[in-house]
Amino acid sequence: MTIEERLFLETGDSCAFCIEPEMENLTVHHIDRNKENNSYDNQIVICYNCHQRHHQKKTITLEDIKKKKKLLIVKTLTQYGVNALKIAYRKKGIIVATPFLMYHLVDMGYFKEIGLQMWDDDVDILAKFELTEDGKKLFRTWFLK
Repeated sequence: MTIEERLFLETGDSCAFCIEPEMENLTVHHIDRNKENNSYDNQIVICYNCHQRHHQKKTITLEDIKKKKKLLIVKTLTQYGVNALKIAYRKKGIIVATPFLMYHLVDMGYFKEIGLQMWDDDVDILAKFELTEDGKKLFRTWFLK
């Protein structure tokens, strides 16, 4: 899944603020205004009107966008994913977890699987995962406050 696909999936193909569902009115906003920074956590889907309201400093502030994006990150990573980030960040970057709860975080580049698979009847039960630099950055930016 591409970053853009993930962004539209997390908002249900609508504006993160007003829930505008018209695809032709939707755009990807760069939170830090750096169009070169195309990381997942620096982008949010909003409609043209909300985008204008933000840039004209009318009713959508940068703080509003950051609050909304943090909620969307939790939705996308799941609470299990956020907990895995927290534990790994505080425990030298390594966790042992159930793979099916972690593979979306591996796909997003926040963890990498490093082994120690235990299984029962061909079912993965536990595996060892290491927090990546991108995972550390995501945690520091959004959850270490």
